[in-house]
Amino acid sequence: MVMVLVLDPRKSSKRYFILSFSLLILLLLTDCLYYQQRIYPGVYIKNIHLGQKTPREVEMILRNADLTFIGPESRAITATLEETGIVLDYEDIFSTGYIHGRQGKWPRNYYDRLIIAKEGVLIPFRYWVDDRKFSQVISYLEKAFNSEAEDAHFCINSSGNEVKLIPEKNGYRIKGEKLARLLEQNLSCPDLPLMIKIPYEIIPPKITALSLKEKGIVTLMSSFSTSFDSKNTDRVHNIKLAASLLDNYILAPGEVLSLNAFFGDTTAEKGYRKAPIIVGNQLVPGFGGGLCQISTTLYNTALLANLEIIERHHHRLTVPYIDPGKDATISYNTRDLKLRNNKEHYILISTRVEGDTLTFSFFGGQMKERVEINTKTLAVFESPVEYQTNPELPPGQEEIIEGAPGCRVEVWKLIYEGEKLKSKEKISEDSYLPYPTIIQRGI
Repeated sequence: MVMVLVLDPRKSSKRYFILSFSLLILLLLTDCLYYQQRIYPGVYIKNIHLGQKTPREVEMILRNADLTFIGPESRAITATLEETGIVLDYEDIFSTGYIHGRQGKWPRNYYDRLIIAKEGVLIPFRYWVDDRKFSQVISYLEKAFNSEAEDAHFCINSSGNEVKLIPEKNGYRIKGEKLARLLEQNLSCPDLPLMIKIPYEIIPPKITALSLKEKGIVTLMSSFSTSFDSKNTDRVHNIKLAASLLDNYILAPGEVLSLNAFFGDTTAEKGYRKAPIIVGNQLVPGFGGGLCQISTTLYNTALLANLEIIERHHHRLTVPYIDPGKDATISYNTRDLKLRNNKEHYILISTRVEGDTLTFSFFGGQMKERVEINTKTLAVFESPVEYQTNPELPPGQEEIIEGAPGCRVEVWKLIYEGEKLKSKEKISEDSYLPYPTIIQRGI
């Protein structure tokens, strides 16, 4: 026997209705309980979503909300509202956001909630400013963004054989008072994001890359080095000081560089120390000792660049850092080194002091010629012998201080174009006294 189960359609529909209604009531009850102490979705303060947040969560999210300051060259610094000194009334903010979607009667308020979730609603930004904290923020922004203008300049590579033009940079000054007004305007407009463009003034540089580019300084023209005794610290100090003053000096076409005019008197007030200098036929301490090595190195660099030498003097005695005939001494108000830029382009003078070596380099236009400097010894003057008594020596004992011969030399400048000798010119004939050999005897 077969049994047939027949369902009543009316009872099935009734059960489905009861189940659906129960689920709806459950969802409404759950929604009501969940949002009992929460803001409905779609409520914003600025660009910060407060939907589904409890009073405690609203306070935490706003305490850590970021305020971004956009400075010069689009550089950005971010600080929290609390760090900036923006103090919020969190209870008022929560209650203002909480009423949205609850002002109408059921089921109208559910429709309002859907509109708020879809379109969003902005609530006012209620706050007050802690002036002390905000002043600290302005000071921090000034330190971060204020800068002096940087002139365009030439940079020499570590090897000293290439020159590169470094572009200028603008300087900036933040306008603190105007920044405070912009902050107030931003916080009073709910639809603006928490981002402020810092007001500032631009400080233009005095020297631009375009002006330097027009000077025609593009390549190495000449370079010359001399060595010194690194143990003589006072003399080394003077060399470094004078070299630093000449570094990056730009010599204009037709301009005459006078070292006496450039350095002036080498005094202690200018930072110079006492070191050996040649006075007459002797070495004695004097402020600025070592500057003759500066002038000598510069002189040889100028010769190799085929610049015009207007004035140059040799020492009375030979010096250890250069061959006779290639030296150039200076003495304030009496002996000078003067050279003139006889090129159509500017010349950049670069100096380097590394270890025990002083190097001068000239940068400018491409050299069409090659210069050689040759010396020829015409005569040698034997070192005389001088006898001195030395009470510190035992009777009959001798101590010999070796001297050095003097000489007379002539110096020639040879100019080549490629391998072809273009010209040969005698540029000087110099005589140097000998250093005496001193024999000291005990009394």
